[in-house]
Amino acid sequence: MAAEGIEKLLAEAARDFRAGAEAKARGDNAPARQYFLQAAEKLMLAAGRSQGRLRETRKRLAEELLTEAQALKHAPPKTAAGTHGRPISIGDDEQAASWLVQERPNVTFADVAGLEEVKEQIRLKLLYPFTHPEYAQQYGIKPGGGILLFGPPGTGKTLIARAVAGEMQAAFFAIKPSEIMSQWVGVAEQNFARLFAEANNYPVSVIFIDELEALAPKRRTSISTVMQRVVPQLLAELDGFDKRENALLFIGATNEPWAIDRAVLRPGRLDRLIYVPPPDLPARQRILELNLKNAPLAPDVSLAALAVRAEGFSGADMTSLAQRAREHVFFDAIQHGVARQIHAEDFQNVLSEMNPSISTQDLQLFEKFAGGEAVKPPRRR
Repeated sequence: MAAEGIEKLLAEAARDFRAGAEAKARGDNAPARQYFLQAAEKLMLAAGRSQGRLRETRKRLAEELLTEAQALKHAPPKTAAGTHGRPISIGDDEQAASWLVQERPNVTFADVAGLEEVKEQIRLKLLYPFTHPEYAQQYGIKPGGGILLFGPPGTGKTLIARAVAGEMQAAFFAIKPSEIMSQWVGVAEQNFARLFAEANNYPVSVIFIDELEALAPKRRTSISTVMQRVVPQLLAELDGFDKRENALLFIGATNEPWAIDRAVLRPGRLDRLIYVPPPDLPARQRILELNLKNAPLAPDVSLAALAVRAEGFSGADMTSLAQRAREHVFFDAIQHGVARQIHAEDFQNVLSEMNPSISTQDLQLFEKFAGGEAVKPPRRR
């Protein structure tokens, strides 16, 4: 019975660890810390019921998790807007505060692996007018404006938007379409107006809306009466870039650029469409380096070789590869009471169970769209 109790504790500790690692990867520090504390508690209980080397190993692993939890306690909190996900009502300032939340991201372009061409396009459109105001004024380039990031899921569009705000030390508003929309007449439009008004309270601000196609679909294909009102309101706000007292950057992101109303993408609005492709070879290696920093890698591990093996993987896929290899060895250490290095075989075992999350067909579709070719939107699965 004692052995069965220990096994249950170890299984629960491994489960909590995985949940904590996933929360940490999302930037959700508070739940990640809680999961790590729970895992550490279960490991301590298991250690108390163990003997010899198993006891010491499980106790040490628990202490490492406690250290990780303590570090998360002091890490900058993620305050991205929309954790409550409730649409505001007219004049309801308390509920507005539940999603009109701004943060100051501490990431910059240095934290974005690869995508140098993408970053340079963004610098030219959004950043250089701020960092070189004398030249911008000389050539009539006004600061502020909007861009649309498009590409397959998991390629880093959200991270790029956060990095833009980090580069500018700007207030950052990350909004979900569900937080803007409302079934009540007039409320969705007021939500948009309130969002832009709040952003205008800061010297420099960045509004980021993911899944923009959900807020600005092609009106001729949308039967929603709400959309018939919301799209014009968004257009009106975007048209006000040049009239704002403070600098506002608007970044939209989408996995379905062909579904967005073309009026949103005209000059003066989101007039720069930037394709965010899957990471190339150097970028894949860099993502592994960032995600395996301080990991106990064995000498037979070649991150360069792993990056080659992971051809076609998205940035999210590469992050998952590193995390799953860590988890595999962590669980192995719990089960056998032996802390060891992460070997090439561990990565190969994970890779044998993984496939790229981006299909070849989808990738070709994005590349055609980026090249200006007409594409036939895929059927929604």
